[in-house]
Amino acid sequence: MGDAYISLLTAALVFAYAAGLALAFFDQMRGDPESGVVRFGLGVVPGASAASALVMLGMLGALALVSKLGPTAVDRAQGFWWLGLPVKRTGFLSRLLRQRLVSTFFFGAFLWLPIGYGSVLGGVVEGSALGVWLGAATLGLLFVMLSLLAAWAQTREAGGNFRAVLNLAMLAVLLAYLLDVLLRSTGTGNLAAFWALLPATLPALAQAGAWWDPVVLALLCLGGFAALAGQLQRIPSRELIARGAASEHAGAALALMDDKALGSAYDGAGAREGKREEAKRERTRVRGADSFARMLPAHWVRGPYTALVRAELLVLLRTGATWRGLLAGWGVPAAGVFAVQGGHPLVLAMLVLVGAVLAARAASKAAVQAADVPSLEAIIPLGRSGVRQTHALVAALLLVPWGIGLAAFLSWAVGADPAGTTVLLGLGLLTGFGLAAGAVRMAFRPALDWGSVMLMAAMGKATGPLIQHFTYGYEVMVVSAIALVAGLLLDPVPLGLLGLGVVVAVIAWSVGTSNTNRSNAHRALQSQRSRPILRDGP
Repeated sequence: MGDAYISLLTAALVFAYAAGLALAFFDQMRGDPESGVVRFGLGVVPGASAASALVMLGMLGALALVSKLGPTAVDRAQGFWWLGLPVKRTGFLSRLLRQRLVSTFFFGAFLWLPIGYGSVLGGVVEGSALGVWLGAATLGLLFVMLSLLAAWAQTREAGGNFRAVLNLAMLAVLLAYLLDVLLRSTGTGNLAAFWALLPATLPALAQAGAWWDPVVLALLCLGGFAALAGQLQRIPSRELIARGAASEHAGAALALMDDKALGSAYDGAGAREGKREEAKRERTRVRGADSFARMLPAHWVRGPYTALVRAELLVLLRTGATWRGLLAGWGVPAAGVFAVQGGHPLVLAMLVLVGAVLAARAASKAAVQAADVPSLEAIIPLGRSGVRQTHALVAALLLVPWGIGLAAFLSWAVGADPAGTTVLLGLGLLTGFGLAAGAVRMAFRPALDWGSVMLMAAMGKATGPLIQHFTYGYEVMVVSAIALVAGLLLDPVPLGLLGLGVVVAVIAWSVGTSNTNRSNAHRALQSQRSRPILRDGP
């Protein structure tokens, strides 16, 4: 009962904060949509269509995550104890799947509640409390249907192909959004009917009064589960155990608020499968090098410094997540610019910050891998500080061009004059260096002493340090992009922002590449660990 009470209290607090933020956001969104900082005529996609595209991409991403982690899975103990017995395991697996589907439903419903209440109370859409709950139930049922699709792919041993189809579907949504922008900009048509037909619009329709949407989805989910339960026997044991291990890894990372471990759990899930990747590695082995290795030949190496730079660049260039993250970091603010309300100062600022964090995380892949091998700093004759700065330099080689390109696009979008464009380009360059430093700081985040965490939790003082631990590195990323955001919102763009950008970049670089700096959270937890425990009595 105590754990249930704490879970419910935590959910209530998270909902209260999220609903308050959503209400403040939607309240700011009311008013003239053409009063933003983006020049007139660029925001052509209506908010409903843009929201449909965004929710659809989120649903496809959630489906990819569910497919990576299961949904049908067993832990290692269950796998070795039950799966080896000569008995039918349909009932056992269906019970585990049913438990996951129930959890998935509540997770999806909880995601909609702050959005629904914020949009209604903020006056953006009409609705009632009952409508908000109907919308939440609809989104939860959509998540359940997505999980059933992923489970069906498991029964066909087609997880890799299933995720490839999901990637193509996400690409199709992005291309459709681009096509809609082109059609509306040229006045030759639009794709409003396409966006209205996507399942992503069902929660909003249910909130508006379409009560039959969750009823139909519930019937489909019940029928799908009944049809799928008898086929769970076909899932191989190795698949069940592998998904269970990935799920346990991800669950532990969430409990510990460690997003690095969460990313490792996602990247590592299903790493052994994929005939396409195996064939690609075999072709590379036969040829002796891939295109990136030929671009960065080994004879360029003149010492440990250039060797580390080349090795990390090859890791980043060969990692598909790097390219996807950089593209997403550029595409998020770019897509917002072409939405009707995307030019709102608050919306544009949030989109730029989100894009900056996505790009910085993508450029940190090599540094994260290096941080998992602490002995690497000892064997490279550059010193710990030199190794950290090299990591940051490699990330900057990707993030500086990214920042300049984003600044060039946004300066065109806000209609900056030549002088303002020059300042924004300089701010984009400085932002890239700051983001690189933040990426390295996040990659080398110090580990928490969880004994200290439990001691502080008993006194009710662990929340603040845990939040500081989770935001370690992200705060540098956000601060590094503030000057660029300010330049977009000010007209004309003051030249003094360049000086501010230089100061911020220098401070961010020194903080991000330092090998001795630790946040107050880690100092507080360590000091708590070092205190003696007072005992009653003699």
